[in-house]
Amino acid sequence: MAVRAFAPTLAFAIFLTLPRLAAADPVPPPAEDLTPFQETPFGPRYVIEDIEVTGNKKTERSLIVGELAVLGLVPGQTVDASDRRVDTARYRLLSLGYFVDVHLSVTRGTRRGAVVLVVEVDERGTLVINEIFAATSAATEFWGGADLAETNFLGRGINLGAGVVASTQPLVPDAHAGLGVRLQVGVPPLGGPNGLSLSVTGLFNDGSEFYRASGGDEDANPNLFVATRVRRAGGVLTAGKMLANTLRASVAFREEEVEAHWPGLRVQTLPDGTQVPIDFMIQQGTSQLGTVSAGLDYDTRSDPILPRSGVRAALTVELATDILGSDYTYVKSVFEGSAYFKMSHGHALGLHLFAGAIAGDAPYFDRFFVGDLDLLLPRRALGINFSTESPPNFLGTSIPAHRYDDFAGRLMVEYAIPIWRRRGLVYGGDAFVAVGLLGMASKGTFNGPGGPPLDLTGDLGLRLDTYIGVFTISVANALSRFSF
Repeated sequence: MAVRAFAPTLAFAIFLTLPRLAAADPVPPPAEDLTPFQETPFGPRYVIEDIEVTGNKKTERSLIVGELAVLGLVPGQTVDASDRRVDTARYRLLSLGYFVDVHLSVTRGTRRGAVVLVVEVDERGTLVINEIFAATSAATEFWGGADLAETNFLGRGINLGAGVVASTQPLVPDAHAGLGVRLQVGVPPLGGPNGLSLSVTGLFNDGSEFYRASGGDEDANPNLFVATRVRRAGGVLTAGKMLANTLRASVAFREEEVEAHWPGLRVQTLPDGTQVPIDFMIQQGTSQLGTVSAGLDYDTRSDPILPRSGVRAALTVELATDILGSDYTYVKSVFEGSAYFKMSHGHALGLHLFAGAIAGDAPYFDRFFVGDLDLLLPRRALGINFSTESPPNFLGTSIPAHRYDDFAGRLMVEYAIPIWRRRGLVYGGDAFVAVGLLGMASKGTFNGPGGPPLDLTGDLGLRLDTYIGVFTISVANALSRFSF
């Protein structure tokens, strides 16, 4: 059974109420108590006397109370039935990734007009499988491994991650067995929830990349390719900060040393007999890569994995420059956006857009790879490609000639149907169907034959939120893991 786990992410069941407000005696609302999180209040208002947290067996109370404090939900402040800070607090707590469910309520305090704000959390498993690597292709008999993370180490919000993937020796001439390793440490925001969060990622790759030497664009026979051997070692330092309750900004610095060995055969023989130089998209020998990137992430989804409403939009711009010691100079921009619409019977319609562009001379591993866009093809595992497969080419275009490009886009429509919620170790599950259009291009692409390089992609299956992560069991998952 083919299973794909998606990184970054956990699903959160969302349900929050503010019951029993009538249980306490109200006090008049002073006008100066209104905050930017509130509309004009209606109904009685109450003074928060204390905050009670329940259900947190692993998570430190201070992390939970700190999220409320950012919104002004602290002892001595007032709250009313229309207070938007309550909804905001729900999303902030769920977005931490430590809880399946969160409930906020109030109980009577010790004096008239006072209440105790009760925060009840249902913790989820924090040892998460982000990705399982287990696949085969015509070029590589097997590659496997896993990417794991402890997202709440010691209950203090520390994130520890480790990933490894290894392969048999590919059947492509000059290729070597692949090995990829990732280690990551992230700490909670310094100085409180709105402080600066830091993470460090270390990487090591020793693998091969495949380049067509002869044959037609749709022929995946590994003997028609040659391979470079590329070693990469380096790391990324990332700093992030919440600018608003739904907007996060980040800056990252990356440094890598790259060692590449080109094969002896460096020309491609086209079907008509013409020979052209192979563009290996990597400098021969040892080179340095240094980049700085900035990102913005806006997220109002009702649930990060099984959403029913809201939007998410993320923009990242990365600059490689000799100021950072880089032998490569380029600018890479990536936009990812999703919008979800609530349908009848709990169904959801999702629209997803990916768009990316590179200006300059980026190494192949930073370019857009067709397997990362087409759900029916094997994706890169920790940055290493193990397949020579080309897209299915349902539209009969020039897309089979495109593997790594400077421009890429994909538009997808997805329809999700809830199957169950909160049963044992499976918190929730959706059946889904998705269909999309993708495109790849570089300079001069549209001057060649074959029409615009476009193709269809899609998927059909189940998406499960479980105690150990989010898993997808689907048609595309199976096809991409057993690709010949």
